Amino acid sequence: MNISELSKLSGLNGPTIRYYEQIKLLPKPQRLGNGYRKYSANDLQQLLLIKQAQQVGFSLEEIRALVPSNMISWQHDTIISALEEKVKDINQMQKALTENKKNILQLIDSIKNKPEDITCGENAQRLMDIYLTEPEKA
Repeated sequence: MNISELSKLSGLNGPTIRYYEQIKLLPKPQRLGNGYRKYSANDLQQLLLIKQAQQVGFSLEEIRALVPSNMISWQHDTIISALEEKVKDINQMQKALTENKKNILQLIDSIKNKPEDITCGENAQRLMDIYLTEPEKA
């Protein structure tokens, strides 16, 4: 298949595919007599794997370290370890996001339910004093 067909099937544009070749995430394709690139089904699988790995949070550098351009030479234990580490990262991100959400909801509540005897500006200052004051050192 040519780069246009590969692009349609993978959902990646031509420049991205050529970039992945350049940084050795994708093996160099065969060249036809007219100089056009000829891609294989393995190339499509590799691109789909790269795309999926990015969607779950792997950087291109991490993908390059884990996924060989020849799928036959995969390192089972290394990949399992990296995937388990990524799950740990996701769990940490979820915990941080949950905490951030709780803090934002608390701030919204504090803004909506300001004391009646102060202005919005005074409430803003009051909240800044509460939330932006460094905790006292023990």
